Amino acid sequence: MTCARCRNTREGAGNVGLPGPLGEAVEGRVCAECWKEWLSTQVRVINHYGLRPAVKEDRERIYGF
Repeated sequence: MTCARCRNTREGAGNVGLPGPLGEAVEGRVCAECWKEWLSTQVRVINHYGLRPAVKEDRERIYGF
């Protein structure tokens, strides 16, 4: 697949664990390498802003849903 982020042809991210249309979009358009980078960035964002992924409002800030 051609990754929407890096534009390289690589293996897709596979099951990313996100529900609904967002998960489907990531699985179909993002390569595994870029997804790994996002997971690392996600941890930094959560820690920097003191977000709690178990809280709905914080999840909305992280994922936009």
